[in-house]
Amino acid sequence: MGFRFAWLFLLTCTFAACQSTLADASLEELLQMKVTSVSKKEQRLSKAAAAIFVINQEDIRRSGATNIPDLLRMAPGVDVAQINANSWAITIRGFNSRYSNKVLVLVDGRSVYTPSFSGVFWEHIELPLEDIERIEVIRGPGATVWGANAVNGVINIITKSSKATKGGLLAAESGSEVYAAGVLRYGAAAGRNGSFRVFGRYLNMSDSLLPDGAEGADGWTRMHAGFRSDWDLSNRDSLTVQGDLFSNRQGQTLRTSYYATQFDRTFAQEFDATGGNLLARWSHSLEGGSEMALQSYYDTYRRTDLATPEKVNVFDLDFQHHAALGARHDVVWGLGYRASQSAIPPGYSISLSPPSRTDSLYSSFLQDEIRVADTLWLTLGCKFEHNPYTGFEYEPSARLAWAASPRTTLWAAASRAIRQPARMDTSIGVDLATYPLDAYTTQTLRLFGNPHLKTEEVRDFQLGYRTQLSHSISLDLATFLSSYRRLTTIEPGTPVAIPEPTFVRIKIPMVYDNKASALDYGGELSVNWNAAAHWRIGSTYSFLKVKPRLDPSSRDITTLATMIDVPSHMFQVRSLWNITRRWEFDQSLSWTAKLPGSNISAYARLDGRLARRLGESVEISLVGQNLLRPGVAQFPDIVRVIGTLAQRSVFGKITWVF
Repeated sequence: MGFRFAWLFLLTCTFAACQSTLADASLEELLQMKVTSVSKKEQRLSKAAAAIFVINQEDIRRSGATNIPDLLRMAPGVDVAQINANSWAITIRGFNSRYSNKVLVLVDGRSVYTPSFSGVFWEHIELPLEDIERIEVIRGPGATVWGANAVNGVINIITKSSKATKGGLLAAESGSEVYAAGVLRYGAAAGRNGSFRVFGRYLNMSDSLLPDGAEGADGWTRMHAGFRSDWDLSNRDSLTVQGDLFSNRQGQTLRTSYYATQFDRTFAQEFDATGGNLLARWSHSLEGGSEMALQSYYDTYRRTDLATPEKVNVFDLDFQHHAALGARHDVVWGLGYRASQSAIPPGYSISLSPPSRTDSLYSSFLQDEIRVADTLWLTLGCKFEHNPYTGFEYEPSARLAWAASPRTTLWAAASRAIRQPARMDTSIGVDLATYPLDAYTTQTLRLFGNPHLKTEEVRDFQLGYRTQLSHSISLDLATFLSSYRRLTTIEPGTPVAIPEPTFVRIKIPMVYDNKASALDYGGELSVNWNAAAHWRIGSTYSFLKVKPRLDPSSRDITTLATMIDVPSHMFQVRSLWNITRRWEFDQSLSWTAKLPGSNISAYARLDGRLARRLGESVEISLVGQNLLRPGVAQFPDIVRVIGTLAQRSVFGKITWVF
């Protein structure tokens, strides 16, 4: 019944006539869109030798999404699973987890991965969606220009220049799950050659439900404020300075052990996080058309999670130079330095040894795009890094793009990328589970970091085909084969019996090691169809097969199940329909296959948005999310956190531009 309702809801737009044109760019304009994430320079999307998907301003506005994770559901190959109301597991091409560590996420060139575990706390980067220019999603390695941890992909969130946001904006929303949310933004000129904007944002999300129907205690509130300024210092120089501050208060339901046992109990826990960042970027144009840029940022947060306080400080300095050498070579090179400090005070259930440490990362990269012929480009490059855990690392790539016709590009790529060890991998200490064996014996599993852990490595091969089949239909296909080596496992050590006054405690050390490998293969397809001047349909499909393997000497019992816990198939179709010049009706229907390593069943999701413009400055909309079921589980319990159900949600929103 749910699927019948979904298709009826999706196809209602076929029964009305057009009275306006869709505001999206034409397909030709989409293919000529400039992207920067593939090569750290502007290039046409049609020419990029990479599997790249762009979520533009119109996609964002008409999605009805309230957060970045829901926006990322549009991109093929991106697995977005909601764990509870304030946390998500997001990855590209497999290896999903609350602490996914093989996707690099950037905001305006600032890396937002956490040095503690090389992943992302998505609730830390909940930006006002109205300020986002576009999101560029690269599937496959991007390490040649972005460095370690860009193993399976890069997500680059690019915000609007303050020159494009002059004036005021007020947006407010409320509904069944979104108790209250709002953004107030104001921008203006700053002197003759500058501009600025400031914003404040508030969010209050309700609790969701546990699978047994009880309250999940996972509601959260967020306060967020920030600014951006852009200056034209001269005809050749520009400067951007931006920053923000945030404060989150969240909740979650936990079990007592990291590894589930029959002796666990569950309880609710509140925690908080505060942080901020400041970024400055200077760009300079040189004689002959070459360009250089110098960027620096400072990022910090303090987070108390799992009853353990953590503090992180990051300083980054990056230089880049882009120049054409002769008629055939287009070269980009750069140097970088990053200092990351992470600290957990002693005396808590999770410990680091030493409690505080500062790590330095030195890097350089060189990439040359060679015009072999008028329609053939070969791009060769390599990233060189030195990290404090494994020393010198290199990450090369080769990309070939052939413009078979003005509307068709075929491309191929081969890359090597690494995921370097993080603080948690090398120095953590935590009890995973404690339980009785009998009346006189207790067993404890304790996890230890491994200071000799090696880098995880992928060797990736891709083929792609991008074409505009007609004036109204475009297609983008990418296939891949990825071989992973030295994947992290958790290996049990030799048990130690410790006599206590009334019982015996058996401690089993669990230590990180590199005793797994995997072979992934699959593909992603994206199709855009301008069905009429007022109606656009976009569809994506992703296929992924993971074949993990443990080394014969491994005694790990959890890694294989985690690696295969990814959907083999994902599908989405989106419809954007202008009913009249002032009315919009947008829908999205997606389907995600079962997670074979857990009890998460296949599920479908239907979202809808009905919007009305009042004059030129006011828009009101009604949004429904997860409409097919009252609640659905999208991801299994992980790291003590009990997963809740993604709830059916209906809310209203009003946006006033002044």
